Amino acid sequence: MLKIFISFLFFLSLIGCNKNKEDYFPYKQGLTWTYSIDLFSSYTGKKSEKRLLITNIKTHKKKDGIEVVRLHSNGNYYTYWLDRYDKKLSRSSVILKTSEGLVEPVNKDVYPDVLFKKNKWVTKEQLFLTKGYQPPVRNFRPETKIDMTYFLKKKIKKFKHRGAIFNNCNHIIGNGTTSFIADDRSGPLKVDVKSEEWICSGVGTVLEKRYEDTKASAFGKTSFVKELIHIK
Repeated sequence: MLKIFISFLFFLSLIGCNKNKEDYFPYKQGLTWTYSIDLFSSYTGKKSEKRLLITNIKTHKKKDGIEVVRLHSNGNYYTYWLDRYDKKLSRSSVILKTSEGLVEPVNKDVYPDVLFKKNKWVTKEQLFLTKGYQPPVRNFRPETKIDMTYFLKKKIKKFKHRGAIFNNCNHIIGNGTTSFIADDRSGPLKVDVKSEEWICSGVGTVLEKRYEDTKASAFGKTSFVKELIHIK
């Protein structure tokens, strides 16, 4: 009987390990992601490229959840809270190196649950890419919030990207529309925002795309692509 009980415990431990593999927000301290970032503006017709490193510099396990602090190589700090019970991921703190600040709420829900059992949710964000390129709105950045509606488009068993294969991935689609006034002589300018993200088990974000489109020639259309190069 004792051998059967021990075998049963071992079986439960294997199940627990398999469940832990379904980890779409890896929180292990010291874990580092390296991404390539591509920005493209239809106004300039140019693409800029850079690298971004994201590191879990602190992981604090508590009774009701896990607090994770992530440092970006641009000097920004983000603190997240992963709830132990409902698996909701929220952001609780932001420290930015730049002086621009955030328009969207600092405290906000990122994912309703990190296992993506809920297939639709709304998150309040801001415009990140839209920028004026010609007088009188050159370098103008609208401080505008937007309600982004996200939904789970597809679960992918194997996702191939940059020569690598990632298992158990979620393809997330986001859409939103907002407007802003850049010049009192003109009316509100409409901005359509679209987002795509591939989030994989044990890795997190593998590929992310975002588009902010306006019909105003002074602003044009801007795209953002973030691709995983390495994780360790």
